[in-house]
Amino acid sequence: MSGKYADLDGVLGIGEDAEGRAFYLRITAGELTFDKSGKAFDHIQVVLFQTAAPGRPADASDMFETDGLDGLAAELRRGILDWYGERLAFRLPTPAERDLIHAATGWPQAPKAR
Repeated sequence: MSGKYADLDGVLGIGEDAEGRAFYLRITAGELTFDKSGKAFDHIQVVLFQTAAPGRPADASDMFETDGLDGLAAELRRGILDWYGERLAFRLPTPAERDLIHAATGWPQAPKAR
């Protein structure tokens, strides 16, 4: 994997959307290789978990990007995510919040340094 995005791999985030609904996110970054061609390319994946709210169940979805990674990585490093037109701000969770994220999602608790 390119070291260019390695600092993002495993990062956990926490924030609220425009409606005040809490969300958690997990970033993975790595390199994929096509079986037939052997061509390798970098990717960044963000999984967004939106917590349950009155009248709305919890929901998880993801985005997987292979293009425009420099811009995406720069925003993620600043705690910003453009989630399909909605601009979300997030921060690193506290240790107690990591426990909550793990309980809700099963994601590992120890994020890598950003």
